[in-house]
Amino acid sequence: MRRIATEEAFATPEQVEAMTTTCRTTWDSLDFVLWRQLTDPGKPSLLKERLLDVDHERLQIMDELSVAMHVLSLTAPGVQMFDPDTATAIATSANDRLAETIKRHPGRYAGLAAFAPQDPKRAVREMERAINTLKLNGFILNSHTNGEYLDNPKYWPILEAAEALDAPIYIHPRCPPDALANLYRDYRLESATWGFQAETGLHGMRILLSGVLDRFPKLKLVLGHMGEGIPYWLWRIDYTYNAFHPPGQRMQLTPSEAFRRNFVITTSGVNSHATLKYVIEVLGVDNVLWAIDYPYQAAPGSVEFMNTAPVSAADRRKLFHGNAERIFKIAPA
Repeated sequence: MRRIATEEAFATPEQVEAMTTTCRTTWDSLDFVLWRQLTDPGKPSLLKERLLDVDHERLQIMDELSVAMHVLSLTAPGVQMFDPDTATAIATSANDRLAETIKRHPGRYAGLAAFAPQDPKRAVREMERAINTLKLNGFILNSHTNGEYLDNPKYWPILEAAEALDAPIYIHPRCPPDALANLYRDYRLESATWGFQAETGLHGMRILLSGVLDRFPKLKLVLGHMGEGIPYWLWRIDYTYNAFHPPGQRMQLTPSEAFRRNFVITTSGVNSHATLKYVIEVLGVDNVLWAIDYPYQAAPGSVEFMNTAPVSAADRRKLFHGNAERIFKIAPA
């Protein structure tokens, strides 16, 4: 069976160099907890090597596990910590490198384009270039940008462009913004233990309840990690939305209806059959895609998780590759 992993991180030398410089400043962002480890010259990092590698070990691991394809995306926090000019330049070079990688390994990689939301006009131009010229498969956004989210009208040109290009935006986690940082510094809460899903779930909820999806009804958004917690709460979200919003102030759809129409989720980082069963029941199998979250997540466990998932053969095909082919416009094998 064809296996397409849909949240697979990579880095570029330009991104690593810029993050190394930024880590040396006095800025105490939570995103630096990991990146100071990745860029410490006195401590070689296997994780950094794996993020930079798209030609050797990554492909070997894919072959060993019969994974046909990685959908690559620039690792968090992408370009969103830089000034607009630096961010735009690094996004452009990353997309060029990504397109070249796909050409070097046809059939093994698809790619999500980075863009710099700090400058929405230039972001739209890069989005158009990424799809129309580079033939990439969608976009990656690492949640907040300077503590702001895509529901803010200043970013609506980005949503409009994604809808017009019929290309999804994958909203990937990063650590919570500086205003909330102190609440997450204890107990290593800043990343995947809690901060990632809390931050990205908030982003998804702001989009979902803002009404912006009435304006862009064909926009497709992707959330990893089994939906960053939102599917679990949809019944309660609908209930409280109806309670707090008079009929004349409500969106065209209920929040749960809008979520099913505009969002899809991936299994990245959550190899739980119980959770998979739940999200399929709540969202439908057509809205769930398989992912590994390489190199942050061990690949063998993610493959075994879906190999042994208690689903029909037809549903396993959708989860492993059919839904990814449809959402990211990947040619069937």
